[in-house]
Amino acid sequence: MKAPILFAAALATAAGLFVGGAQASDDHDKRFENMPPRAEWMSISALSQKLEAQGYTIREIDTEYGLYEVEMFDANGMRVEAYLHPVTGEPVRRRGYDD
Repeated sequence: MKAPILFAAALATAAGLFVGGAQASDDHDKRFENMPPRAEWMSISALSQKLEAQGYTIREIDTEYGLYEVEMFDANGMRVEAYLHPVTGEPVRRRGYDD
């Protein structure tokens, strides 16, 4: 008899955590809602070439919030993490991350 009650309590807790997380993820920066379609994005290889020409060594390129998220090292070996515009490859300031 205790097992179904414990299972129901665990399920309710998990559902509450999931809903809370979904609400928190809705609080994103509105500047990134109108990003261009994926077909217009700079290719990852073109972005990598652009950054390497600027003296960076690329560790990883990923996408997040409609931007390229790049982990790289500068010419001095310092780790750099940047969010770049998907079409231009230019740095984009993210509220809460850069502040």
